[in-house]
Amino acid sequence: MDECVTPGPAPGWASRELLTLVRAMAPHPAAVVDRHWDLLAWNDGYAALFTDPAWLLPEQRNLLWLLFRWPPSRLLMADWEREARTLLAAFQERAAAGPGDPRIVALLRELMADPHAAHWYGRLEAVAPPPPLRHFHHPVVGDLRLRPVTLAVLGAADHQVVAHVPDDPVTQEALRQLCSAAYG
Repeated sequence: MDECVTPGPAPGWASRELLTLVRAMAPHPAAVVDRHWDLLAWNDGYAALFTDPAWLLPEQRNLLWLLFRWPPSRLLMADWEREARTLLAAFQERAAAGPGDPRIVALLRELMADPHAAHWYGRLEAVAPPPPLRHFHHPVVGDLRLRPVTLAVLGAADHQVVAHVPDDPVTQEALRQLCSAAYG
């Protein structure tokens, strides 16, 4: 399966070069996100690890939405609360900087439907850096240890490439198996 680009003016698009880069990173999960954390493109590894964003509505193709509104994320991510609080705190900072941004308003409305997000929003301290190692409990391949890498994109200031590289050979092989089983 090729990576996908969401249709329409929102959430946006990713360049052909970014699509090629993300594809080349497979089986390591990788995606291109914008300043709202909307998923603009992703590879097979990303789709196999999390869920295939192509199955979601365009407005649901968002890291915040996946963390708070997609129930499997709470089982998939070993430290879901820390991950959720960290991303929510970063979103809170962005929301404060762009209170009239229609996408931020729509995301905030969706997030407040989640009791955890509603309780934590506004009570968060400064943004903590993401954990250097993320643990996943995948229902098909078991426990995975991945290191997140975020790359800024020159020429597209609001785009980032978010990738996860394996921390050990067991995780590397599990990613290969997962991607092969899903898209082999």
